[in-house]
Amino acid sequence: MKILLIDDDPIVILLQRKLMEKAGYIGEIQAFSDGEHALGFLKDSNSADQRFLIFLDINMPGMSGWEFLDQLNLLKLPVDFSVVIITSSIEQAEQDKSEEYEQIIDFWIKPFSVESFQKLKQKRELDGFYH
Repeated sequence: MKILLIDDDPIVILLQRKLMEKAGYIGEIQAFSDGEHALGFLKDSNSADQRFLIFLDINMPGMSGWEFLDQLNLLKLPVDFSVVIITSSIEQAEQDKSEEYEQIIDFWIKPFSVESFQKLKQKRELDGFYH
């Protein structure tokens, strides 16, 4: 499984990398400042045995996180992906909307911590990823 970080804020991406390291995450991490480039990467990686854990910001200029997910679902790529929404939005409507996407396994409001990443490892959807 590969990890994708999609956020328009380079500080958030740096923080995610550091906290993942502290939480014991291993493996390949790709970072993207927008959804368009991340979609291009996924199109080029369309191998059926690929699994992706995607940390996705909702509010980005250009393509929003929701638009990214809609486009990814429309592409029907032969990849398996799980998504963690990372946002500064405290709107309940955003959290409610996240429940409409079966790939979303968690919803984090910034700031997040190393404990957030450690708890994520216990998600059933990520079984086998850390072994």
